[in-house]
Amino acid sequence: MSPPRPIRAAIIGCGSYGAEHAAFLARHPGARLLAVADVDERRAAEFHRKFGTAYGTADVARIWADPEVDAVWICTQHDTHAGLAAAAAGAGKHVFVEKPLALTMRDCDSAIAAVERAGVVGMAGFKFRFFPAVQAARAFLGRPMLTVAHVIDDRWPEEFWANDPVKGGGNVLSEGCHIMDLVLHLNPSPAVRVYAEGGNRHHPSRDIVDTAAITLGFADGAVANVAIGDVGQPPHASKFALQQSDGQLSFSLHQRLNTLVTRAGRQVTEHPPHEEAGAAVIDTAFLAAIGGGLPSPCPLQAGRRATAVLLAAIESLRTHRAVDLAGESFAAAMTL
Repeated sequence: MSPPRPIRAAIIGCGSYGAEHAAFLARHPGARLLAVADVDERRAAEFHRKFGTAYGTADVARIWADPEVDAVWICTQHDTHAGLAAAAAGAGKHVFVEKPLALTMRDCDSAIAAVERAGVVGMAGFKFRFFPAVQAARAFLGRPMLTVAHVIDDRWPEEFWANDPVKGGGNVLSEGCHIMDLVLHLNPSPAVRVYAEGGNRHHPSRDIVDTAAITLGFADGAVANVAIGDVGQPPHASKFALQQSDGQLSFSLHQRLNTLVTRAGRQVTEHPPHEEAGAAVIDTAFLAAIGGGLPSPCPLQAGRRATAVLLAAIESLRTHRAVDLAGESFAAAMTL
């Protein structure tokens, strides 16, 4: 029996995230990085030379029209994700979308609708789900009572594109989706209510939310506290950290969620740390789903859910009222 044909990939967006995926796909035996595209033709040409693709282009229509391309990785600025995802799906390509899926519910819905119509695999770029330490933590403690988590970065420059309210949405929407997805993923019961405080603490020229302290209530009575902001990385816990307890068991994930410490009774176990695998962990899962004809292990609906909760949190911190996630604005997004 001959080996399966490599999945032929294209990357749209030749920036830092695109480079992570390109480096993995260029060396993976089950994939062939066929094409790259960027609005800056020079960057596309640089990627083309560096990663040995068949071509680089500034015209994404060339990729949609290319019958050789099986799957597309979208690694562009956030406000372009939904349109590109819909176009890729409409062209019959499987589609990976870097986080966040989109910055508005309308854009999230349009991307998901296009993927569902086309019957292709859609993958949201939440790589933390696939980290070995995170998966071990989820197996150790399956139904938490309390979750405490954060993503706290150093201050983002005022001119950074992700601080643009249209292109990037600011830290809480742009980066907070990562930890919010993980909190929702590690709680088996749906979130039903959110309350938040925060706002724009140190980017006066930008109409964004850069800091938020968010409390979630879940249908089973569990609660979560999530802190998000570019206010200075904690030196011990690191930029990303999460801990859970269920009344008997507890764990802590730190060092960017690569190190796990568990506690059962009085027994504390420090598990060996893992090296961060970057894009490899999630790209491997995406390729396996495509090659095996399997459902997406992290569907675009997960991206919509994380964005919905953060938009509800922003509404809450602006009104100083709790937001019901079962209400008309967010209910559809809470079910995967």
